[in-house]
Amino acid sequence: MGQAKHISVHDQIAAQYDQLAHEYQSYGHDLLFGMSFEYLTPGDNLLDLGIGTGLASQSFAQAGINIFGCDGSAEMLKVCAAKGFTQELQQVDIEKTPLPYPDSSFDHVLCCGVLHFFDNLDVIVQEVQRINKPGGTFSFTVAETTDVPEAGYVEAPTAWEVSLFRHCTGYLTDLLHTNHFDILKAQRFLTKGEEHEEDILFTGYITRKSNTM
Repeated sequence: MGQAKHISVHDQIAAQYDQLAHEYQSYGHDLLFGMSFEYLTPGDNLLDLGIGTGLASQSFAQAGINIFGCDGSAEMLKVCAAKGFTQELQQVDIEKTPLPYPDSSFDHVLCCGVLHFFDNLDVIVQEVQRINKPGGTFSFTVAETTDVPEAGYVEAPTAWEVSLFRHCTGYLTDLLHTNHFDILKAQRFLTKGEEHEEDILFTGYITRKSNTM
């Protein structure tokens, strides 16, 4: 999956990451917060999976949510820590499971701007299901493809020399159903592509783990 490569890239751009997100008109983090707001209760615990600089979860903290975060990039975590809104940060390769959290630890799991770096999402979603409380939410963004590839995704190179994986709706729907997540909301949005490239179609999902399994 090139995990080490994209962690290295994020280490290099950590100091500029928030500004780059603005320049690329990447506001999936705002979209997920707005879509999630009705399901939040102050004092809830949220894990930001691939927290980076904290861009996605800072608004949740401002709404009274306790933020825990993990990420593979030490430099991104330094930027996030300096913002001072998290309860705990850990440097974690999210491909390596189990994650360092007990079963049913979190009311909410957030994963914004991360899953398009991975091809097969089965293990990640299974692990989210383990650490998410029954009735808890799992909110995330994915790059989407209108193709229906057998693997459930297509791979494309980027100017950052890492691959971007676009997942098809059927694959995601089946994966969520298998792991007992119900889709509450889904919203497509565009993020600006590189120069001379098309904009990238993403989808933001708000899902809820079933109370009965």
